[in-house]
Amino acid sequence: MKKVFVSGGSGYIALYCIKILLSKGYYVVTSARNKSKINLVRESLSKQDLNTNNIEFHILDLLDDRGWDNALKGCEYVLHMASPVIFEKHDKDLLVKPAVQGMVRCLNSAIKNGAKRFVQTSSFAAVYGNNKTEYDDNDWTDLSYKGLLPYEISKTKSEKKMWEIANKSNIEACAINPVLVIGPSLSGIISTSNILSIKRLFNLPFIPKISISVVGVQDVADAHIRAMESPNSVGKRFLLSEKTISLSEISSLLNKSGFSDVPSYILPNFILKFAAFFIPSLRLIAKRLGKEEILHTNNANNILNWHPNSVNIEIINTAKQLYEMGLLKK
Repeated sequence: MKKVFVSGGSGYIALYCIKILLSKGYYVVTSARNKSKINLVRESLSKQDLNTNNIEFHILDLLDDRGWDNALKGCEYVLHMASPVIFEKHDKDLLVKPAVQGMVRCLNSAIKNGAKRFVQTSSFAAVYGNNKTEYDDNDWTDLSYKGLLPYEISKTKSEKKMWEIANKSNIEACAINPVLVIGPSLSGIISTSNILSIKRLFNLPFIPKISISVVGVQDVADAHIRAMESPNSVGKRFLLSEKTISLSEISSLLNKSGFSDVPSYILPNFILKFAAFFIPSLRLIAKRLGKEEILHTNNANNILNWHPNSVNIEIINTAKQLYEMGLLKK
């Protein structure tokens, strides 16, 4: 039975990856920050009718060397998914330091233990940080670009460091770069991406004319496993996106699914731009007006045979989960 190490096993995407791995007969070794996170993973997987006999846990810290070498012993594959996720302005060190140092610890332990393949969960944030609107697998966020958020810096620096180390070793490496990931959580803990998209949409009194690129969480997990198993994924980055969708389309989709409390009034661009002069929180939205991203997911489509078609139902199911948790009204 082949062993796979998954860092940050209680994470949003990580739990879906573990679900797939267990169902495919892999033995999973995963890390958590504390015992309560371990219990959360066990309970979440048990609800999926999965046998948790083939999973073991280690308490690891992204900023501490202890335990990493022992945890990765005998693992043929490594999925490094643990990284802090805070999209808005924050102390840079709270994101960049653990993101980079945690990846280095995981990768160095993978190399030391002779792991075959290292798959890093990176992000579209390591791709889009410049003035372009059209992107593919080869684009990188420009770290000299003014106005980058700490999250964008953390994901870019972490992935760049991964390639730097991997290219000097014998380990096979690849990176997964998803856009905004949508879908219900297996653990019941709502992901930052779902809070920023679905939950926040319900809090708006109007809909700005902006679009966001989205992808379903189960499709993202599936891409991780495909990249782990494919002999052709080595040395590749995989930009993941199903489509770019306007907030008004999301609102309409949810409204047709019974969520009448979602806003429907589309605010004209000129009003929002004017308001942004006086309301700082609207400035990021104003910058996106009139811009629609064009994304080319060539590597995922051609190398992994990855063709997602789930994001609409993931949007609806996310809203249903938020409603069941009392976080949304119908």
